[in-house]
Amino acid sequence: MWQWLEKYFTFTQGEKTGTLLLILLSILTFIVPSVYFYFQPVEHFANSSYDKEVAAFVDEYNQRKQLAQADTLGDSSSYNFNPYANVYLSSQFAKREKKVIAYFNFDPNKIGVAEWMQLGFSEKQASSIEKAKAKGFKFYKPEDLNRIHVVGEENYSRLSAYIKIEPTNFPKKEYAKTVYPEKKKEKYAVDINTADSSLFEQQRGIGPSLASRIVKYRTRLGGFILPEQIKEVWNFPDSTYQSLKDRFVVNEISLKKININTADFKTMGTHPYINYTYAKVIDAYRKQHGNFKAVSDLKKIVVINDSLYRRIEPYVTVE
Repeated sequence: MWQWLEKYFTFTQGEKTGTLLLILLSILTFIVPSVYFYFQPVEHFANSSYDKEVAAFVDEYNQRKQLAQADTLGDSSSYNFNPYANVYLSSQFAKREKKVIAYFNFDPNKIGVAEWMQLGFSEKQASSIEKAKAKGFKFYKPEDLNRIHVVGEENYSRLSAYIKIEPTNFPKKEYAKTVYPEKKKEKYAVDINTADSSLFEQQRGIGPSLASRIVKYRTRLGGFILPEQIKEVWNFPDSTYQSLKDRFVVNEISLKKININTADFKTMGTHPYINYTYAKVIDAYRKQHGNFKAVSDLKKIVVINDSLYRRIEPYVTVE
């Protein structure tokens, strides 16, 4: 055998000896246990106590199962217990009470816990409904029953046809009314051409910042001609103007005018209606054609249309 193996493998004397010992040990490993159990068979001991407990449990289960079937089906046929079934059973069985639902016409405002339970609700559910009623919940129409969270859509569907709510005048909840002192309306007028910041601040809706902007705008403009011009102040709320417009007046008109023949374009450009764009055009026209003979000469400038001219005219002069 070694000569045949040596054609493919090379073994030393020690490797040959080790291989033979390994083969011999493998054979003994399979043979020795079989020989031992052949001459020394395994003895099986019956656990009589365990067998009795299992037998008692099976008998008890079958008896209770037969009783339950007899109560529900009227059949006393036996039920064979399968101890190998994949179920977990208890040695104590609670007696199941069959729930009987009685349907009758009812007013949910007038029944109590007992009647709710007759209609198929548990005691806990019935108590929850009554607690809601005790807190002031009233049923005005059948759909109100579905608003109770413990009722659910299914219970409402099966009971909706039996709900008969008698018309009742429930007392309305009365809430304490807060009486606010009546504010006196100021009846005086405000001349927006002469009022200072403190007087503007006394008006409802006008704070220090807005009052300061009104005075600054009036100075740049040269004075107000109409009360509506106050809306041109930056960030003036329309709601504030609507509430105060009947109070704003222009009694004294004393406008500060710009002489378009002598003022440079920077001075003219500070006016809100002229700005630097039109100021440069006016200055260029004056340099080209000479001084303006009348304010109406501004209409000869192409970029100044009738609308712009009507706004500028009160604030400029040629004298």
